[in-house]
Amino acid sequence: MAVGYRLAGTEVVEVTEDDNFTEILNRALKIDDLGILCVEEAILNSMPEPFMKRIGKLAIPLIVPITTPAEWKGRKEGESYITRLIRRAIGYQIKIKG
Repeated sequence: MAVGYRLAGTEVVEVTEDDNFTEILNRALKIDDLGILCVEEAILNSMPEPFMKRIGKLAIPLIVPITTPAEWKGRKEGESYITRLIRRAIGYQIKIKG
């Protein structure tokens, strides 16, 4: 997917499972002219809850979760970032069918 985003003219930072995602996201959040930050949903799901609460309060940049198609990475597990946001916003769990 990174190649497609680069072809569209966006800056892409590729990470591996060995990288410190919190540190990488903190560096990105310090960029002054960053308006939208797209992050793989699996990375957002792996972030500590206090960190997610802190970045959830930011107006800018808008953090947009993106999902790699399931057939590219295997079976999806866990609760999605969007599901957690909705539960926090409305106060109860809903099931989203895709």
